[in-house]
Amino acid sequence: MRLIPRYIFKSVSMAMLISVLLLLCLDVLFALIKELNDVSAFYTLGDVFFYVSLTIPGRIYELFPVSAVLSVVIGLGAMAAGSELVVLMASGYARWRIGIWALLSVSFWLVVVVWLGEFVYPAGTQMAEDFRNQKTSQGKAINTSQAIWLKDGNVVFRSNYMRTLAEPESYELKDVTVFELKDNKLKQVSKAKKATYKSNQWLLHDIQVSRFDSTGVDLQNLSEVQWQSKIEPEILNISVTRPKYLSLRDIKKYNQFTQRNDQMQSAYHIAWWSKCSFPVLVLAATLCGVVTLFGVNRSGGLAQRLVVGIVIGILVYLLNKTLLNYGEVYHIHPFWVALMPSLLLFILLVVKLAGGLRPFSLN
Repeated sequence: MRLIPRYIFKSVSMAMLISVLLLLCLDVLFALIKELNDVSAFYTLGDVFFYVSLTIPGRIYELFPVSAVLSVVIGLGAMAAGSELVVLMASGYARWRIGIWALLSVSFWLVVVVWLGEFVYPAGTQMAEDFRNQKTSQGKAINTSQAIWLKDGNVVFRSNYMRTLAEPESYELKDVTVFELKDNKLKQVSKAKKATYKSNQWLLHDIQVSRFDSTGVDLQNLSEVQWQSKIEPEILNISVTRPKYLSLRDIKKYNQFTQRNDQMQSAYHIAWWSKCSFPVLVLAATLCGVVTLFGVNRSGGLAQRLVVGIVIGILVYLLNKTLLNYGEVYHIHPFWVALMPSLLLFILLVVKLAGGLRPFSLN
């Protein structure tokens, strides 16, 4: 009996490869077309191809729910077109067993993609964004092209951009401003032309310090001051990276940093729950393909199965993204917008596949 599971795994895996390549090619093509609008003397055509190539792991991860649907619809659809599924069911192989083996086949590749999303996707995407920012800003910035704002207790920190120095674990910030508060009132503002991080310590250079008290403002100019702060360059990098591009490890580090101030933003909560619920979303999308396959005309050709799979996958993908954005904007608990919809869909489809619901057809 192990021959049948192996055959289903082979069919779904081959279809998975086709699906990933198909969707990746389309996504990369659109990305290249978009980036060509920014080609200049500094951001050349070769840079565009290098930038897009760095984002490929992230694109595979983001589109994997659609790939899962396509792999099932194409793989099992090919078996159905050859009457292999009919033979299996006629011999007593129930639909739910076919669905289970399809789920297990997709789960094998899901493990690979989850690893990709945790260890390769964040690093590759951040590297790509850093590279693009450096090129499009003519080398003025390396890690970010936008201002950095971060709060650490009673200190609010701002810098225009950060770059990595040649020495190991050394960084430099430009146009630094440090706002110090006391009892929610501004007490001191320190403006520095630059700040360097070496040997786990910040140094502010060329500083103008403004102290506010009841008598007025006291100004003082200093050449160099040691700045005591728990803000590390890694936290700065995380704070200027879009939450969805972060790994679970990075989100956890940022949460630990902001936990004492109770200032963890909704976007980071959404990103955490979204990544944790990603396997459930993929499995629910896979079951969508399985259930639909048994409801459509299984004698259709590859083109019909492709259309059906793409439509289902895109609907699941767009619904998930819409709910996540809705939850972020209206500060809804991530459980209700990230995990609950996928979980409910998964349970509903399991019941349907087991014969607990009335059959439906798309004919």
